[in-house]
Amino acid sequence: MDAVVISDTHFGTESSTLTDPMKVDQLIGEITETGNGCNEAILLGDILDFWRAPPEKAVRDSRYFLKKISEVGLKMRYVVGNHDHHLVVMNQEDEFRERMARGDLYPIYIPTLHWSQTIDGMRIEMLYPTYQARCSQRTFLFTHGHHLDGIQAISLRLVDYLRQLSGEEITPADLERMLTYAYESIYRSSSMGDVVRFEEGLWKASGLFRRFREGVLSTLSFTPVERHYGAILKFLRDQNLGRVDCFVYGDTHRADIYQKKGGPLAINSGSFTKDGAVSSGRDTYLLVNDDGLSLRKLGAQEPLFRCELL
Repeated sequence: MDAVVISDTHFGTESSTLTDPMKVDQLIGEITETGNGCNEAILLGDILDFWRAPPEKAVRDSRYFLKKISEVGLKMRYVVGNHDHHLVVMNQEDEFRERMARGDLYPIYIPTLHWSQTIDGMRIEMLYPTYQARCSQRTFLFTHGHHLDGIQAISLRLVDYLRQLSGEEITPADLERMLTYAYESIYRSSSMGDVVRFEEGLWKASGLFRRFREGVLSTLSFTPVERHYGAILKFLRDQNLGRVDCFVYGDTHRADIYQKKGGPLAINSGSFTKDGAVSSGRDTYLLVNDDGLSLRKLGAQEPLFRCELL
């Protein structure tokens, strides 16, 4: 695997920095120059923002970026996140229509999804919620990261409480059902300007609170990924994925890297958005190949972090 990892472009919103063709060309030039034979682009979720923009605008804004990725011969693997979660629902609905046509009407739950999607004429390999690959005898797990914290954790606690009241046991499908209920509600409101503005106000307020909280936690010498490390280990246990050497995610817009002795190397690839991203996490991406890992910031000569895969 020789790959570039790009997360949280949020096409469709004004905050997306890769709507600028010059920045896309700059990114492609850096990948070509420093990627050492890169042949794969892992799009790590929230590439299209269906929450704060009509889906047609999100896809339209992504055209130049996806076209350039395709033109340089990079195979695109798209791991769906929360702002583009409707892509998962579309696939599930298509699959249900096929089962309904042949009379297979028993409810099923598939913990992992893998399908092909054509976006603006380009065929893209889609995965949810994870993509697993090998590089230099190391196992990498790629996921957007929205299962680690936030409203989804609250949803799961609510379901757990309700299950306890009824005496039922919580199932692996419960969290995904709760997420889909919440995410589809937000997706359906994307065409209503007043609702979007209200949600953006909540987003900005939560961002201010998060930065305040991070400022307080920084006095305790916690790094952004370090604060998620316990949730990452729990996610790996819950997903029953076996040994993972490197865990790569996005979602928080904070590029960072952390590892505890005996645990996986955890990396956040950052984002390509101005909204809610501190300067260290803006316009950042990750290169992965047999030579090692390189966390880079667009336009910088030297990587933010580099390590060899021994």
